[in-house]
Amino acid sequence: MSKKKKKKAAYVRVSTLKETQQDSPEHQESMIRSHASRMEMEIDHVYEDRDSATSMMSRDDVMRMIADAKRGEIDTLFFASLSRFSRDALDAISLKRTLVNALKVRVISIEDGYDSALKDDELLFGIKSVVNQDQSGAISVSSRRGINESAEAGNFTGSIAPYGYKKVLVPGEGINGKPRKSLEIVPEKAEIVRMIFELASEGMGAKSITKYLNGENPAGVQYPSYFGGPFGLTSVQNILKNENYTGYTVFGKFTNEVAYNDLSNLMDRRKKLVKKPESEWKRTKFQTHEAIISKELFDKVKGARLQQGGNTRGGRRNFVNVFAKLIFCESCGSAMVSMAGKKPKSENYEYRYLACSRRRRMGARGCNNDKWIPYQPFRDDIIAELIKLMREKMKLIEKEGIQSIMLGANDGGNDREKEKKKLTKNLESFRKLLFEIRRQHMLEEIDAAQYEFEKDQYEKDIATIESRLAAIEYAEKRVVDLEKNAREIKIALGKLTNLKTYDNVEKTRPLLMEIIRRIDINHEGQARLQTYL
Repeated sequence: MSKKKKKKAAYVRVSTLKETQQDSPEHQESMIRSHASRMEMEIDHVYEDRDSATSMMSRDDVMRMIADAKRGEIDTLFFASLSRFSRDALDAISLKRTLVNALKVRVISIEDGYDSALKDDELLFGIKSVVNQDQSGAISVSSRRGINESAEAGNFTGSIAPYGYKKVLVPGEGINGKPRKSLEIVPEKAEIVRMIFELASEGMGAKSITKYLNGENPAGVQYPSYFGGPFGLTSVQNILKNENYTGYTVFGKFTNEVAYNDLSNLMDRRKKLVKKPESEWKRTKFQTHEAIISKELFDKVKGARLQQGGNTRGGRRNFVNVFAKLIFCESCGSAMVSMAGKKPKSENYEYRYLACSRRRRMGARGCNNDKWIPYQPFRDDIIAELIKLMREKMKLIEKEGIQSIMLGANDGGNDREKEKKKLTKNLESFRKLLFEIRRQHMLEEIDAAQYEFEKDQYEKDIATIESRLAAIEYAEKRVVDLEKNAREIKIALGKLTNLKTYDNVEKTRPLLMEIIRRIDINHEGQARLQTYL
């Protein structure tokens, strides 16, 4: 049997910091093919990396290249220069040792005169890599300085105009007589922004404002959001926090930090967008565009919101609901969340209710399920019913075997399939959006901070969907192995039965997660319970 021919490969990488023709992937590939031809070699495959990830561990074509090398499919790898290989010295040397020393791949860097087959000069390789890293850092600093100078000169550097504005070019007002990037008011939407701030100044919270905008107002008017649909809570919160509505450009809110995912592998890292303290934010010294609201109104609303939040906003909360991540609204599919209700001063415990999160955020326009369910009696009733149901099934299994419950084993399968299709579609949409902002970043159509912010948001959305898809797949696997499920549920059921109270969420919730697949609540407050048996 003849051995499979090993490939001569090229690696090209687009620069996100330059737009010169000679730095393009096409130019790099042409240079490599010409050089390989003079060496009487033919390039069989080109790895083209257009990602701008911090580390090589996050770059798809680098990982494909390493995987192919590990399978013995590559024997020679060309680079136009070591700066295309990596601009981080540690990454470059680590990858070089992996390819050259461990996998015995011949690495050739044309511009640097490096050929591992002639001389594996790690000193030269290291010096070049350090110089490239220093140059990359200098270019990055220069790029950030340029964006800051552009913002200070009155240019709007965001990729998307705030709600109520549209992006425009003002002739002759920019640096060196170039057009200045600015914002122009969209009158009908600006009125909605003013209304939002006025409502907030009168003491209305962001959730109530969201419902008001979505039709829960005396006139029953439904106001359009940025894309024409109903308003979400986050959109209203972002409007109330946006100082650009005062006519001044606020910039420099974020900085990039390197976060290491695995300290035992320093190549596995990513850029993390970190919000700076407000005292470090930068503001233009002059109005760059027409204001929608006054500075006084903005400050008044800001102070009121801080007071409502106990002088702080945000922060992670612990679970207070034993059904968290298990209970959903049957009408819209959103989570049912627990909310604290008002209680008499004489009472020493907190009243809590379960409500549809989408209804809570968007009002009737978001979901028609307006049922508020008292949390504690519902919790106790569901757990009592669950214990009774599981005991009956356990007795049936002991008497007639696992086959006795096989008929109901796939309950909820259709629901899972529908949810999987919906999540997969949403995942594809978010990946397209992520690709688009990467394209804009490479073309320098948006500044680095805005890019990192949007990239971080999309990656969080993608991670959330992937996590839910993984949970569905896990649930499907659990359905298949009923005997194992029965053993695990029997143990969890015993522990659950022995609990004297369900108030300790950290103890109760993990046991319920072993037994309950899903709970759906309809608009009448009726619960549909699905278990792993």
